[in-house]
Amino acid sequence: MLELIIEKLPELEKLESTVADLEAKHGEASARVQALAVKTATAREADLDREALALNAGRRPPNPQEPDLSEQLEGAARDAEVLQRRLALALADRGRYLSEHHEEILSLLQLAHAEESQRVAAAAEQALEALLALFKSEDDARGLARLHPAPAPENVGGPQNSVTVWGALTTRNYAGGPQRGELEGTLRYLVSLGAGTVVGAVEDSDVT
Repeated sequence: MLELIIEKLPELEKLESTVADLEAKHGEASARVQALAVKTATAREADLDREALALNAGRRPPNPQEPDLSEQLEGAARDAEVLQRRLALALADRGRYLSEHHEEILSLLQLAHAEESQRVAAAAEQALEALLALFKSEDDARGLARLHPAPAPENVGGPQNSVTVWGALTTRNYAGGPQRGELEGTLRYLVSLGAGTVVGAVEDSDVT
């Protein structure tokens, strides 16, 4: 969490790293417990079958495999439980830090938000200039076709395929894309983000 400002808070970065590391280790430990539980149950059934076969044949039963696996399972379960408690403690430490440094974190978030808004606005301004240039080239092409139409070719061939568009001809039903006004309006909104963004008040409960 808080990726944009985490480098400015070394203590929080360390806490986040500890939490992530313990989460990964706990996940691996839990998976090992589940795998050993399946192996232990399977070994128990196999041990019983082998013992029954050996006794019926008058032979000494082979050494069972379940006890060793049960011991491994017990150790793995304990390790997983210890990791779970360590993770709970680490999460509590992180929550305590966030609570104690609420104002500092909020201030850094506001600054990061303003910087990102300016970066987005700058990129949107370049995109808007390119879009307006594209629109102008389209308008110039339409104006040329209207004022100086190309000579109509002589119809000497057979009938050609045609496409019928029902209703008003727009960029949506002809080209399949958004309307020019929608594109321009979106980019102009993004450009406006760089003109001094104000981050609204954040309640204490919003920073966790």
